[in-house]
Amino acid sequence: MKKVAFKGGLLIDGTGAEPVVNSLVLTEDDKIAYAGADKEIGPDYEVVDITGKTIMPGLIDSHLHFSGNLTDDDSDWVLEDVVQKTVVAVQQAHECLENGLTTVGEISRSGIQIRNMVEAGVMKGPRVVATGLGFCRTCGHGDSHKLPSYYNDESHPWAERVDGPWDLRKAVRRRLRQNPDAIKIWSTGGGIWRWDQKLDQHYTLEEIQAVVDECRMVGIPVWSHAEGYGGALDSARAGVHLIIHGQTLNDECLDIMAEKGIYFCPTIQFLNEWFKTYAPPYIPEVHDQYPGDTVAEKELNRVYANLRKAKAKGIGLTIGSDSFCSSLTPYGTTAIGEMYSFVEKAGISEMDTIVAATKVGAEMLKVADVTGTLEEGKSADLLVIDGNPLENIRNICVENMKVIMKEGRFVKRH
Repeated sequence: MKKVAFKGGLLIDGTGAEPVVNSLVLTEDDKIAYAGADKEIGPDYEVVDITGKTIMPGLIDSHLHFSGNLTDDDSDWVLEDVVQKTVVAVQQAHECLENGLTTVGEISRSGIQIRNMVEAGVMKGPRVVATGLGFCRTCGHGDSHKLPSYYNDESHPWAERVDGPWDLRKAVRRRLRQNPDAIKIWSTGGGIWRWDQKLDQHYTLEEIQAVVDECRMVGIPVWSHAEGYGGALDSARAGVHLIIHGQTLNDECLDIMAEKGIYFCPTIQFLNEWFKTYAPPYIPEVHDQYPGDTVAEKELNRVYANLRKAKAKGIGLTIGSDSFCSSLTPYGTTAIGEMYSFVEKAGISEMDTIVAATKVGAEMLKVADVTGTLEEGKSADLLVIDGNPLENIRNICVENMKVIMKEGRFVKRH
């Protein structure tokens, strides 16, 4: 049995409890054996002195794509060779783990297979909670419209085009054959072109409800990309498990989410980058009430206010990067940037942000019995970083990570 003792650091266990100064964290093989105040231990532990450092759970990115893409062009996403995209997707998984992500929520053509190979020990990567290809409507956010439909059918990296409630039910049943952990839908657009506007609703309530009902019969959660109000409200009414992006959630929608326990993954850091390529439309009655010199700045300030309101209503917030391309949205560092945005832009506390990136992320992904906090019996997924992130959230960065451990194995050690 491999036994490691991390001694002397500041313990942030991910539960939201007060940090423990001069702490002790014990790992035995792949599990946490103890996390708390320092105490006497036996001579069979390898002791790692982490005085002056912080020990905390590994980070959880609850929304990204192992798309395998090399650019931000939606035609390239499809035209790039499928095998090439799979090879790149494997490297994207490596990048996650090497940058402190020990668990991810993932949507792509390759994700289920990557999950399976990580679990089998064939490759190194984070713990993957995978959907496989998500479902969008024809001419939706997963339909590269400049190319023939059959190109998308064979090669789109993260979506399958399905229309109508009964076809969606059948598509869910087909996807279940691949053994996914969740089902992803795009209930609104994503902002790439004229018929993919972010605020436009793409699935009707009847279609969303069909997916939710089909999934509920077998106990699999539904994740809904919902940027516009209509898609978000109907997703909440139907009872999805997670709303992603959610820039236009109003009080009615937020109240339903709070009542039903629907999680919220806002991806605000990603939006900052996305708007550089795909500018949001200007809606005077919406944007003029928020500060900012550009429409993008006004839209971001509206999103930040929305996030604060969700937090005040007790909705579970998670950290998600929407990473899909290493050159535009680097894996790990974009999720960490999301944490910075929570604190610096939206005014969420450092501790609540860390909890969102650990405990709440694990709860949303339905792996809280395995990971997300440093507690006895859970997986030894942890980071040791220089500095105290409760004093400055930017102390959480790849450069400061002296130890990355997943399931009791050192991924990085300095």
